[in-house]
Amino acid sequence: MIGNVSLRLLGILLGFVGLFLAAGAKDPGMFLGGMLFCLFGVALNFWLIAQDYPHGTQRVL
Repeated sequence: MIGNVSLRLLGILLGFVGLFLAAGAKDPGMFLGGMLFCLFGVALNFWLIAQDYPHGTQRVL
């Protein structure tokens, strides 16, 4: 099974590849595809961060 750190690195890599593709896009389809790659990488990292914290518990400062 892939570790949590490996998945986070994959999300970061997908985000950067998506931005690289979107920056060099010559047509709207490639731009949209690159931005979707970036969005997926960011969403993956946010989801992994949310998995680290138990649901239903709230800390009050």
